[in-house]
Order: sequence, then C-alpha cells, then structure tokens
Amino acid sequence: MIYCVNMENNNIYNIEEKIKNLKEWNDERKNIKPILDVAVEYHNKARREAYWKNYEKASEFFKLAIESYKSALKLNPRYYLQDVMDRVDSVIEEHMNNIFNIKVSGDSLMTEQGISRFVEFINNLNPEEKKYIDQYEVALTYFKIGEMYFADGNLDRAYEFFNDTVNLRCSRSFLNRDAYSRIGQILIDKKRFKEALLSFVSALSFERGNIDVVNYIDMCLNELNIAEHRLKFLSAAPNEARKLIMEVL
Repeated sequence: MIYCVNMENNNIYNIEEKIKNLKEWNDERKNIKPILDVAVEYHNKARREAYWKNYEKASEFFKLAIESYKSALKLNPRYYLQDVMDRVDSVIEEHMNNIFNIKVSGDSLMTEQGISRFVEFINNLNPEEKKYIDQYEVALTYFKIGEMYFADGNLDRAYEFFNDTVNLRCSRSFLNRDAYSRIGQILIDKKRFKEALLSFVSALSFERGNIDVVNYIDMCLNELNIAEHRLKFLSAAPNEARKLIMEVL
C-alpha cells in the first residue's frame, strides 16, 4: 500500500514538473523568439548578398546576424541554448568564408597591396577562425599568386607562395604536384639541382609516371652526374630521395 502511495506521489510530481518546464519553455520562447527572428532575417539577407557576390554588403548583414545571436545568448537560454549555439557557429563560418571571398574576388589579388591584405588575413586567423576556412581554397589561392609571380618572372616571390601551397598539405594531389613542380623549375633556374631533384621527386609521388616531371628529374640527374641512379630516384619516396642523395653525392 505504501508502494502505491509513493508511485502516486511521484506521478503527481512528474506532472507538476512537466507543467513547470512547459511554462518555463514558453516564457523563454516568448523572450528569445523576437531576437532570433531578427537574427534569421539578417542571416538570410547576408546569404542572398553573398550568393550575388556582393560580399561587402553580405559582410554587414553577417555582422548584424552575429550580434543578434549574441543578444539571444545574453538571455542565458536553457531550452534554446544548443539551437542558438548551432546558429552562431553556422553564421560565423559563413561570415569567415565571406571575408575570404572579399580578399580574393575580382581584382583583389592583382596588386601587391591586395596580396598583402590576403596574406595578413590568413596569418592573423586564430585557431577557432581557421577551422572555418577550407585549407584547399587557401592553398589554391597561394598557388594562383605564385603563378602570377612566376609568369612575371619574379621567381623569388613565386617560390615563396609555392612553398606556402605545399606547406598547407591540402588533400588535393594535383595542387601539391604542380606546386612542387614549380618549385623544382625555379630551383633549376637557380642552379640548385639537388633541391630541385627533391622537389620533382615529391611531385612525382603524387602522380607516378608524369612525363614532364620525369623529364625534369632526368635533367637534374644529368646535371648532378648521377644518372646511373635514375630508377632509384624514380621509385623513391621524398624521404628516401633525401637519403639517396647523401649516399650518391
């Protein structure tokens, strides 16, 4: 009999707790929904402007959306907390990518000043901001800048940006291959054949049998007078090639 009474009391308590939570939820919703509606409106406007590549205007709306979501968080929501946090994360990611687009769109990278602004933007990203930017897009931009300098004959600056490309270690093999190949070509121009050879071996590791890269490797081997080791270098991984050079030279 006591057991039944306890169960009855627990049921009454649970019902009261649910009613209490429902009231709290409704009260929280009443306070936070107008702020979220404003944030969503700004967020949607930002997305529309970004879609039309009006990145500067989009940036204004992204900032307003972020501020609105922060205002919602200041209410210390209990039931909407995770929802608001997810929205904040989403809008910050889009905002960071929009800023990236501002730095690289149009003629932004056609001047030294524009290139400097892009590099400064990337270098000043903190770890939390950096996670939102696709590293492939950064690497591709570095490579494009390197190509511009390469075409203009500014090999020192080209070398710098091609190295920045490979140092990011993005997952696109073609980009790493082409960057290492460009580095090798620049090193050949500077008569630094050992380093060039290593760069071409690295390039070959991303695409075995690439004829252009193989031809450059042959050129380096001939300049270094170690052509008899050709097959070893053609099959070597970059780390193995470093050891091999030390052994044969």
